[in-house]
Amino acid sequence: MALLIAITYRDKPLVYTVANPGREIYVLRMQDPQQTSTKEYLPEKIIIRRKGKIWVSDADECRELIDLLTAEILNFNTKTRAA
Repeated sequence: MALLIAITYRDKPLVYTVANPGREIYVLRMQDPQQTSTKEYLPEKIIIRRKGKIWVSDADECRELIDLLTAEILNFNTKTRAA
Protein backbone atom coordinates (compact mmCIF):
# COMPACT_ATOMS: atom_id res chain seq x y z
CA MET A 1 0.00 0.00 0.00
CA ALA A 2 1.37 3.42 -0.96
CA LEU A 3 1.19 6.61 1.04
CA LEU A 4 -1.36 9.06 -0.37
CA ILE A 5 -1.47 12.78 0.26
CA ALA A 6 -4.89 14.38 -0.24
CA ILE A 7 -5.25 18.15 -0.28
CA THR A 8 -7.72 20.73 -1.50
CA TYR A 9 -6.12 23.15 -3.91
CA ARG A 10 -8.22 26.04 -5.21
CA ASP A 11 -11.44 24.23 -4.30
CA LYS A 12 -10.38 21.05 -6.13
CA PRO A 13 -9.40 17.80 -4.40
CA LEU A 14 -5.98 16.50 -5.42
CA VAL A 15 -4.40 13.20 -4.43
CA TYR A 16 -0.70 12.45 -4.83
CA THR A 17 0.90 9.02 -4.37
CA VAL A 18 4.23 9.13 -2.53
CA ALA A 19 7.02 6.74 -3.48
CA ASN A 20 10.48 6.49 -1.94
CA PRO A 21 12.78 5.04 -4.62
CA GLY A 22 15.91 5.94 -2.69
CA ARG A 23 16.95 7.04 0.77
CA GLU A 24 17.16 10.70 -0.14
CA ILE A 25 14.31 11.08 -2.65
CA TYR A 26 10.51 11.15 -2.47
CA VAL A 27 8.47 11.17 -5.68
CA LEU A 28 4.91 12.49 -5.63
CA ARG A 29 2.71 11.59 -8.59
CA MET A 30 -0.81 12.85 -9.13
CA GLN A 31 -3.09 9.86 -8.70
CA ASP A 32 -5.53 10.72 -11.50
CA PRO A 33 -4.32 13.67 -13.63
CA GLN A 34 -7.23 13.35 -16.07
CA GLN A 35 -9.74 14.21 -13.34
CA THR A 36 -8.24 17.63 -12.75
CA SER A 37 -9.95 19.39 -15.62
CA THR A 38 -8.50 22.82 -15.09
CA LYS A 39 -6.72 25.16 -17.42
CA GLU A 40 -4.06 26.09 -14.90
CA TYR A 41 -0.82 24.16 -14.66
CA LEU A 42 -0.77 21.37 -12.06
CA PRO A 43 2.38 19.26 -11.90
CA GLU A 44 1.77 15.54 -12.28
CA LYS A 45 5.16 14.70 -10.76
CA ILE A 46 7.02 16.41 -7.92
CA ILE A 47 10.41 15.28 -6.62
CA ILE A 48 11.41 16.17 -3.06
CA ARG A 49 14.93 15.51 -1.88
CA ARG A 50 15.33 14.73 1.78
CA LYS A 51 17.53 17.75 2.34
CA GLY A 52 14.57 19.97 1.50
CA LYS A 53 15.23 20.57 -2.17
CA ILE A 54 12.10 20.36 -4.30
CA TRP A 55 12.13 19.87 -8.05
CA VAL A 56 9.18 20.73 -10.23
CA SER A 57 9.65 21.74 -13.84
CA ASP A 58 7.88 25.07 -13.23
CA ALA A 59 8.08 25.48 -9.47
CA ASP A 60 7.52 29.24 -9.64
CA GLU A 61 4.08 28.71 -11.16
CA CYS A 62 2.85 26.33 -8.47
CA ARG A 63 4.42 27.59 -5.24
CA GLU A 64 1.03 27.55 -3.44
CA LEU A 65 0.50 23.87 -4.34
CA ILE A 66 4.01 22.93 -3.21
CA ASP A 67 3.50 24.76 0.07
CA LEU A 68 0.23 22.86 0.71
CA LEU A 69 1.86 19.49 -0.04
CA THR A 70 4.89 20.32 2.12
CA ALA A 71 2.65 21.39 5.02
CA GLU A 72 0.71 18.12 4.78
CA ILE A 73 3.95 16.10 4.80
CA LEU A 74 5.24 18.03 7.83
CA ASN A 75 1.88 17.55 9.57
CA PHE A 76 2.09 13.80 8.93
CA ASN A 77 5.68 13.65 10.24
CA THR A 78 4.71 15.55 13.40
CA LYS A 79 1.75 13.24 14.12
CA THR A 80 3.74 10.03 13.54
CA ARG A 81 6.58 11.17 15.81
CA ALA A 82 4.14 12.00 18.62
CA ALA A 83 2.47 8.58 18.43
